[in-house]
Amino acid sequence: MINNILRSYFLLLLFFASLSATGDEIRNETEGDRRAKGIESRADRKFVRQDFDEAMAIYESAFKNTLSAKYGGALHLKVGRLYLTLLDYVAAIPHYESAMAIASDLFTSADVCNYLDALRFSGERMKAIGLARRYAYRDTYHSDQRYQNILHALNYEGGFLPIGTPEYTVRGLDNANTSNSEFWVGLKGNEYFYASSKSRFHDPSKKFYHRSNYFSLNENSEFSIKNEGNSKRRLLDMIPEGLQNGPMSFSSNMTRMVVTQVHYGKDEGIGMTAQGLNTFQTRLYYSNYDQKRKGWSSFKEAFPQKEGYSYSHPFLFNNDRSLLFASDVPGGFGGYDIYVTHWNDKTGTWNDPVNLGSQVNTEGDEISPGLFDDMLIFSSNGHVGFGGYDVYGITYENGQAVLGSLIHFDYPINTVHNDFSLLHIDENRGYIVSDRKTANKDDIYYFERNTRGEKKNNMLFGMSEAQAVSNGSIGLMREEGKFNVPQKESLPSSRFAEHTLSLHFDFDSYKLESDALKALDLWRRIADFSKIDTLIIEGYADEIGGEEYNQTLSEKRALEVSSWLKHNGVMAKLLVQGMGQVPADIDFSTLLPGLSRELSGQSLYKSLPLENRIRLNQDARRVDIKAITK
Repeated sequence: MINNILRSYFLLLLFFASLSATGDEIRNETEGDRRAKGIESRADRKFVRQDFDEAMAIYESAFKNTLSAKYGGALHLKVGRLYLTLLDYVAAIPHYESAMAIASDLFTSADVCNYLDALRFSGERMKAIGLARRYAYRDTYHSDQRYQNILHALNYEGGFLPIGTPEYTVRGLDNANTSNSEFWVGLKGNEYFYASSKSRFHDPSKKFYHRSNYFSLNENSEFSIKNEGNSKRRLLDMIPEGLQNGPMSFSSNMTRMVVTQVHYGKDEGIGMTAQGLNTFQTRLYYSNYDQKRKGWSSFKEAFPQKEGYSYSHPFLFNNDRSLLFASDVPGGFGGYDIYVTHWNDKTGTWNDPVNLGSQVNTEGDEISPGLFDDMLIFSSNGHVGFGGYDVYGITYENGQAVLGSLIHFDYPINTVHNDFSLLHIDENRGYIVSDRKTANKDDIYYFERNTRGEKKNNMLFGMSEAQAVSNGSIGLMREEGKFNVPQKESLPSSRFAEHTLSLHFDFDSYKLESDALKALDLWRRIADFSKIDTLIIEGYADEIGGEEYNQTLSEKRALEVSSWLKHNGVMAKLLVQGMGQVPADIDFSTLLPGLSRELSGQSLYKSLPLENRIRLNQDARRVDIKAITK
């Protein structure tokens, strides 16, 4: 009896000691959060001022503090996003990894796609495939076209080269391209010119660039003469330097121009939004040419533009009376949409912008609109494509996109990288911007239509797959006789996977135990397989052990279930996926009532003995069977 009392007393002492230790940890994390937030604010100010190296070093120093899971996860995600804007994929990856391990619920689909791009552009293709497998059949990602395009890019980077002669030959403009971003081509009167950024900041949405200079593409132009400093003379001195921050547009009769301005908002902080970072916003300003003064008027805001959102990629048409542009303003289809506004002679202002609708805009981003003849040319990562931004065209008549006329340009106009800002010179020639050579950021390319039946010396035949991947030349295979011509887009059917059964496994095992076998056999006997097109078999592992080992274990579990189904006469198509390790879904409040999950979760879990962690992880050791119905 006395021994029992002493044992109970001892356990109570241990319990309260653990509470005290946890309380100290909470206080330390709270103090750590406070110090880190001060460091974060200092880094924000440096970043906004474009002192990027110093800013990133300050952000990194914040992680030396003990941070709560909630704040630490958010800060890792923010720093990963910022590294991505500097195209430092290698530095971004560990922060995305940490954020996903601590607070994966903060990730939007755009974050997952950006993380995948960082992995594949830094050569971590296998790691990207492993990450993609975790999300491939979740409903949100099944319907996210940008994600599906990235899956395609991962599949075809090791796939096939185009057959036959492409419709176009594409070559880089060596006289224009540098290690900076050459991100846009426009037309001023009869002269083609381009924009180049001196800044390291590189918006993944391609909406704007800091510190732009504009140069002529005409080698015989006075603007392309090099000065003593061996750099091209700047063009467009009539525009204030503060308004030279991205794509701009002149009307065909040179009486109006619209430019992009970086708008810094009310403070120097960098906030987090559901869409990503609100680091900088952009606005559109316009100026009219005064025939009497023989000069340009002062710049005015084109129309009322909402605080916290961006307006970019202007394109004037219709004798300077209409303006196309891209914006992430609320009320669209998602991301950046393309809008049109028309000049009102009575009020001397632009009318309220109108969204171009679902034939053009998607839940992804649509940018860089332009017109050639009766076709609206634009770029999108939300339509079916090769990966990243691709270029599309749609018939545009009477101010509307024509239903069913959308086309997707084939390789080599589009690649598995970002291809955007296409500008036609005529029906056979033009310019396009692409980051297919990732080391050079964005570059300008010249394209020219091939003569039918003529083989060019610079074609891909004989090129190794590794070479093809490195320069972005891998494209989709088409049906015979339809290669390398613009295609009407064929949208995939919307089929969603419905969860039907979960089977659980013992620790470090892929053997089907008796309970799982009984559940599997019962489900096989009562399921109506005449209505099932495909069964998705997803294997998972807990987070105990190495990530690579757990990836293999999850695949073995999925294969074990697939083999059982085949052996027992199930005739449906089977799609087997090893999803790797997943964190335990534990309600820590049941272990220590009154203690918040955010503050106690990771530290409490890691302090538990191995046998307790194995027990808590039992739900993660499973195979999910999902059905796609006919």
